[in-house]
Parts: sequence; structure tokens; C-alpha cells
Amino acid sequence: MRTSGRLALHQVVVALLAALAVVVVVPRPADAALLAQFRTVVTGIQPKVAGVSAKAAPNGESITVTNTTSTPLYVDGYQHEPYLKITDHGVWQNKLSPATYLNKEQTIGTLPQQANADKPPVWVRIASTDVATWHDHRIHWMGSQEPPVTQSDPGHSHLINKWSIPTEYGKRHGAIVGTLTWYPGVHLNLGGLYLTGVTLVGILVGIAVVATLIFVAVVGRRRRRRVTPT
Repeated sequence: MRTSGRLALHQVVVALLAALAVVVVVPRPADAALLAQFRTVVTGIQPKVAGVSAKAAPNGESITVTNTTSTPLYVDGYQHEPYLKITDHGVWQNKLSPATYLNKEQTIGTLPQQANADKPPVWVRIASTDVATWHDHRIHWMGSQEPPVTQSDPGHSHLINKWSIPTEYGKRHGAIVGTLTWYPGVHLNLGGLYLTGVTLVGILVGIAVVATLIFVAVVGRRRRRRVTPT
């Protein structure tokens, strides 16, 4: 019985150490949704408008804009052509905007012949709410390799880019603005909960300690039951 108990404890410890090793040494995929070293943040909307808000997924996979006002908010594409129209009763997309097709992929691909930034927009309704969510290449890192500054100084965080997405609200031109920052180590993004590698190590160590204490308590209780006289 002691042998089986020790074996079970050994298996628990080995499993937790293996999980810890994966978190510490796993390489970051270039476009991973969970593991990331880049973090995208919306810092503001210029000019600020009551009823208009924006937020970005921390890994830069998407940006979400809400417009609860009666005035349409227009979002420009990469060539400053009309791309999206967001209102309090629906969202429209310009099917002639090159951004309509470029934003479907992680990397820049080929465009269909109908894509033309110089033609008047042809609006197609894509949602019946006041919220638009889309992938935008302006808010994430597009390189196939890490930025040069992170390669030369991987031990510190670096501001990689201050990005901007042009908008028009009424007759006012503006922008959704934000930052793209690189952080050293491995980070885990769980639905907006951004955990650093150090935090993850602490969590796993805590789990290992708790699991060991529970196991020792269970084994001790079983031993006491066996030696208790009837």
C-alpha cells in the first residue's frame, strides 16, 4: 500500500512539473490566440464621442467598436476608403473596399477584381446590432520574425507601435488609437485575463503544493483508519 501511495504521489508531482515545463519553455506561435508576447490596447477615440466605444483583443486578433448613437460612425480601410458603417441599428460593410478581403486573413493576400478603393462604396448589411467586430492588420504585428528591438534586447518590454484607424463621425474626422507592446517571456491570454509567465509559474507551484497536501492528508486518514481498534 505504501508503494502504491508513493507511486501516486510521484505521478502527481511529475505531471505538475511537466505542465510547468511546458509553460516555461513552449515557443510562441506567430499567430497564437492563447500564447502571446504582443499586447494590443485601445488607448482612446479621437475625438471622444459619448456612445462610441472601442476595445481590442489583447492578442490583436480583433477590434470591437460600439456606436449607440443615431449618427453613423464610418471606419476607413487601408487606402482611406469607406470600409465599415456602424450605426445604432446595424453595421454595413463596403464590398468594394480592399479591407473587406484583406481582413479575412492573417497575412496580406491577393484581392478580387471587384475590390476598388476609388469607387463609391457599395454597402452590405452584415449585422443588425450596434456592434462591429473585425480583424484589422493595423493593430497587430505583421512580421514573420520578432521586431529587431526585441531580438537585441529581449529582457525588457518595448513599445512596438502606436497604431491608428481613421474614422468619420458626422462631419468630424477622427481615429481609434492604441498601442502594440512586446513583453518578454510567455504570456497566456484567457478571455482578456492576461497572465505572465511568472504568474503562471506561481499558480502551478501553488497547485502542486495544494495537491500534495491533499494527497498526504488522504493517505494519513486511511492509515489511521487501519490502525484504529474495532
